[in-house]
Amino acid sequence: MSTAVRRIYCVDTSSFIYCQRSFAQRSTRLTFFAPVWDILDRLADEERLLAPYLTSVEITKNNDEIGRWARRHTGVFRPKGEHAVLVVEILKEPGQRLVDPTAPRGGEEADPWVIALAEGICAAAPTLFDTQPLGIVVSEETKAGGIAEICARRHIVHLDFTEMLAAEGLALRTT
Repeated sequence: MSTAVRRIYCVDTSSFIYCQRSFAQRSTRLTFFAPVWDILDRLADEERLLAPYLTSVEITKNNDEIGRWARRHTGVFRPKGEHAVLVVEILKEPGQRLVDPTAPRGGEEADPWVIALAEGICAAAPTLFDTQPLGIVVSEETKAGGIAEICARRHIVHLDFTEMLAAEGLALRTT
């Protein structure tokens, strides 16, 4: 029996914003960092880069490179409400700070949905033709009670954007 896993990255808005600021703020960066965008395209094409619906709403507000990328890769964004039962469980975590309690009524944030998406992927059984899926949360957030802490409590792998790129083979060369 194979112990291989299929890494599926569940990306938070903070990582998409990091990507925009670090690798596409100016056209020269976009050209220089083309391998980063190639990895994102490949992961999207392989259905190994996912994000909740709310993330799409948050990153397509601007007509910047990451917003345009998101509009070209609509299959990355999961249907609204997917894994709602897990979101309810996650929001019961003691000390969680995934949502702003002072936000206007009806306001939603993507953070608990990103974690629920990864957890749902981890719970899925492998198929006859696919290996065990591993949902990995990708986020830049490190605040107490935030995504990284809740992932650690729930035994979900958490990486930041550059760690995801490294896991996918992008390496910094030193001379």
